[in-house]
Amino acid sequence: MFNAGRETSSPGTALSEKQAKKEKERLIKELQLITEERNDLRDRLRFLTERSMKNRPHFRPNPYYEDLERMEEAVMSILHNLEMENTVIHENSHKLKKEITFSR
Repeated sequence: MFNAGRETSSPGTALSEKQAKKEKERLIKELQLITEERNDLRDRLRFLTERSMKNRPHFRPNPYYEDLERMEEAVMSILHNLEMENTVIHENSHKLKKEITFSR
């Protein structure tokens, strides 16, 4: 009585489900292989591009690049110190304003 509205699976649908499952597994494996191949080719291209850039006659690294990096590091350090001093001075100023207001 409860099963009257249900359709039972026939052997044909069970076979197609098995085929669909096998096809899905085959496609997943194929996708994995294609992804691995793509990644390998991307790595090869990156390697060849980097190597060819270094061997080009018009590609000359900037000889002052390291000096510029050191100067940037020094400037950033000074900036950080100034920001810290500014914070301390701002806090002290705020404290002094509170004391002035309180003493009035």
